[in-house]
Amino acid sequence: MILWGLVRFPMMNDRELSDRISIRMSTLNAIKNKMKRTGIIFDRIVPSIEVMDYELLTVSWTPLTRPIREPTDRKFLTNLFSGFPNAYSVMVFSDTLFSLSLYKNYSQYRVAEQGIRSALRTKDLLSIEEPHSSIYPLSISRLNKNFDYTSVLERAFDIEPVEDGPSEGISSQEGAKNKIFHLTNKERVILKGILKAPDMPDNKIASLLDTTRQAVARHKKELLDLGVIRKTRVLDYGQLGFNILCLVEAHYDPLETDSADYPDTRPLHLPSFFSVYGMNETVSLSLFQDFEQFAVSRERYSLLMKSHFRIRGEPSISLFSPADTFTIKHQDYLPLVERFLSSGT
Repeated sequence: MILWGLVRFPMMNDRELSDRISIRMSTLNAIKNKMKRTGIIFDRIVPSIEVMDYELLTVSWTPLTRPIREPTDRKFLTNLFSGFPNAYSVMVFSDTLFSLSLYKNYSQYRVAEQGIRSALRTKDLLSIEEPHSSIYPLSISRLNKNFDYTSVLERAFDIEPVEDGPSEGISSQEGAKNKIFHLTNKERVILKGILKAPDMPDNKIASLLDTTRQAVARHKKELLDLGVIRKTRVLDYGQLGFNILCLVEAHYDPLETDSADYPDTRPLHLPSFFSVYGMNETVSLSLFQDFEQFAVSRERYSLLMKSHFRIRGEPSISLFSPADTFTIKHQDYLPLVERFLSSGT
């Protein structure tokens, strides 16, 4: 329950969360600190993608010629993606390279994609199987989950989903956009400092930036309240008994209804932590403890999708072992924010 509460309500302080989940604050503190020390959970401060001027979200997965287990291959891929700042999350699932990227236009995406494929081919890592890339224009797509593990924990621990309440203190997206386009120089420095060291306390960030803890805390609170940035909590799911990582891609046509509706997976306990819906396709990542849980969820997902869309063919489903995952980047938004801030805002 404590782990779920920390993930579900990342903006709450310890006292608020203690009251919300009805657990003594001393118990909550002790367990939270232990989970952080062991690396099961850690905090992230991430920007709101919608308030920057990136037009495209791309989801790519590329079959490789071999599993990435050797240090030389891992070093090569780490160095490769350090040169592609638009990719904010990059992971290898055994022999499949998975990445999420943001671009301002299609031409920028094509240049980066060709550069990555060329480098993989030079290293004899590019499989003869065709790489997959799904392109989602953010103005007409819905990024439903972006590393939100709430549903994963609800499914694993049989916790009933909690309806979203009002977002206290969060302004409209227009307010967030207005703020990020009119940041002072000091606010820009503090924003980049927060994103560079999201797990660091305010006093240490202040020391690095040669400013005061009060200034960091004040600007962070304002940016959080406006929705320019948000706090999230990330899991090391390899330590939590999950044995199946599932990647699903489905193509569809909207049903002939008056509204373009996207399915809500939470009431069905479908344990996805990433999902995006476009006009005609969707991609998601999910975690399961065993194959029986996966089979039940697959049936529920199929029925849910058919109630909202006319499915084209069979969804593509790939299963991986979480233990065989190598993370190259995890929600590394700093280069994207730096590019955005230097582009004349």
